[in-house]
Amino acid sequence: MSAHPSSPVPAPRRPSLAGPVALTATGVLLLVAALVLTVVAAAGFAGAVRSDVLTRDGRPGSAVLASADAPGATSVELTAGERYAVYLVVPSDAVRDDERVDLDEDVLLLAPSGAVVEADDSPGVNMRTGVGDRVAMTVGAFTAPETGTYEMAVPPTDVAGAWVALAPDKPFGPFFGAIWGTVLGVFGVLGLSAVGFGVLVGGIVWWVVRARARRAA
Repeated sequence: MSAHPSSPVPAPRRPSLAGPVALTATGVLLLVAALVLTVVAAAGFAGAVRSDVLTRDGRPGSAVLASADAPGATSVELTAGERYAVYLVVPSDAVRDDERVDLDEDVLLLAPSGAVVEADDSPGVNMRTGVGDRVAMTVGAFTAPETGTYEMAVPPTDVAGAWVALAPDKPFGPFFGAIWGTVLGVFGVLGLSAVGFGVLVGGIVWWVVRARARRAA
């Protein structure tokens, strides 16, 4: 009676790396999403607080429609129904961080019809921005009653070398929305970073363990 040959022993199945790879990739994607959200939140905050009233060398910026020394006068084209803010620009060494300076009187504008407009309202957003050796801060606002060329008269101030800039007023609603959007963005960045880092570490550890099991198999 002849002996039958023994059946071959099947090779052990090698563990798959699909799970660890997918988990690690998910962690990387979450961290990338956190980075993108960081850029978006930073850009939104910078846009909300940027006034574009001053250039890097302390001169009138792109948002300025007209400027004049204090005291002084100039002309400016305005549109009916639009809100405009008055900025007082002074040397940065003439004012402390928590100090606000003001003009001796309100800025006056002579409308095309001959009506006098006082810039005595509060701006939508009280702005204070420093660039180089200059600091600009809002000191008033007004709504143009008609479209045309206005003559702007600027009163004096106690600060030497001061001048006034006229720029579109920042509405409070979009500014408030941008600030809250930035706050929510920061929380989103923290959450995505924490989850992404945890998932990435878990995927790497799982990958190492699975790779050892594959080599043993």
